[in-house]
This record gives sequence, structure tokens and C-alpha cells, in this order.
Amino acid sequence: MKRIASRSNPETVFAASLLTKKGREETGLFTADGEKLFRESAKPENASKIDRIYLRESASDRYLPLITELLGGEFADSDRTVVFSDPAFEKITSEKSPQGIITVLKTIDFSKNYIKIEKKDLSRLDGKRIVALFGVRDPGNLGAIVRSAVAFGFSEMVLSYDCVEVTNPKTVRAAMGGVFSIGFRTVSDFGSFITSAREAGRRVFAAELREGAAPLFEIGIRSDDVIVIGNEGQGIPREISALCDSSVYIPISERSESLNAAVAASLFLWEQSKAGN
Repeated sequence: MKRIASRSNPETVFAASLLTKKGREETGLFTADGEKLFRESAKPENASKIDRIYLRESASDRYLPLITELLGGEFADSDRTVVFSDPAFEKITSEKSPQGIITVLKTIDFSKNYIKIEKKDLSRLDGKRIVALFGVRDPGNLGAIVRSAVAFGFSEMVLSYDCVEVTNPKTVRAAMGGVFSIGFRTVSDFGSFITSAREAGRRVFAAELREGAAPLFEIGIRSDDVIVIGNEGQGIPREISALCDSSVYIPISERSESLNAAVAASLFLWEQSKAGN
């Protein structure tokens, strides 16, 4: 077991770098902050994804027995478990009130990157519910959508290249363990995914209020449909929505201008979870 006292120690600097996109990309690692996310990480199907664990010194007596219980004494006693002094730990967490345990995970095991998604790629997803996101850049919104997708039985998520990373600490936190329960595919040519999904027999709808858009309750939504959720402020570009079968919206009171992207996505997902083919 390593013990780190200084905020300027190389291990502290390394750990702090994982809070940045550049650091995550360069190392292939990301962090999951808190006990719940550690417990999710330590499940047998996820444990191989763990690279190391960081503990706050004042919380180490609480968490070392838990690490031993879930991962074994060899892990707890190895240099893969690192105890930081409280001042050093503050440098490596983005939480205002951290619980004192951070799990470091391997990024490569959490998402697949594509230039294009073709029909043959979708054949592996037959029978699975898919949600698609274009340009969702708020990590809290993405995390909330992931959490709802898992809750409503969706197993795959397709993201445009400019969505915030799934491994952003705020996304991981907001998803509340959902990142362990859904497959992520990021695609550069998002239009290829829409075209391939339609060729595979799925209907694709752009979630937006535009001329000709239909209320959600009128389209007869099916479980294999794909709803594309757009950017919080700018929505879905016309060239993307033009590739979809049509546009769909959630009717709301005239007293409200719009719904938050995560709230709207959750309503679409909940409605679709009730549908049959």
C-alpha cells in the first residue's frame, strides 16, 4: 500500500490529471468518486476494469476493510491501493464533500469509437433498445440520461463525436453507476448511424419541435425505434433531422418554453419502455 502526504507528489499530480479531459485521454483512465461507484466497480463483472483505488487518509480505516471484502486482501495491501493525506486528497477530487474513496478505471473498457456505424454493426444489437444523443455537452445531463436509460431497460447508447465524454467525472457521478450497465458507441459520422438504423428496419425520430413534428403519443412508438436527443441549447441540426423518419415532440404547457434535455430524454425513454414492437 502506498501512502502519499504531499500535494506535489508525482502520484498526486498524476491523480489530479485524471480530472481533465487531456489527462484521461493520455492515460486511458478515469475516476469514479464515492462508495456507491466503488461498489459498482467491484462487482465481479466490472472488477477487471479497476486500475487502482485512492483513499483519503481520514477515511482509510472505513474503506480498507471494504476493499478487502470485495476485492481481497491482496488488492488492499498492494500498491494499487493508495492512501493520500487529507490535503493531498482534496487535490484529486472534484467533489465538494468527498466520501474519501476514488476508483480509477480503464477507459477502453467503457466505450467504442467508430468513424461510421454500418448496418452490419447494428445487426449485433438486434432486439436491444438504443438511445441516440447528438451534441449533448453538459456532463450532468449526459449522466442523468444514462441513469434513466438503464432504469427504463435500454442497453445501448450512440453518441455523436462532440458529446461530452462518458468518462467525465460529473457524468460518471450523475449516472450513479449507470456507466457500468450500458454500452456506449461514439461515432464521427452520426448520419451513417441514422441511415444504417433505418436500413436495419428501425424508425428514427428527431426529438424536436419543428414544422411537421408529431406529438409523442401520435407516432405509435415501438421498442426498436430510436429517438435522437439533441444539444441543450441548439437542438438537432437540420441535416441530421432530415435523415430521420420524422420529428417528434412532447406536448407541454404554454407556460413553459421547453424541457431540460435530460428531463425530455427521460420522458421519451419512459414512454418507449412501455411499447411493444
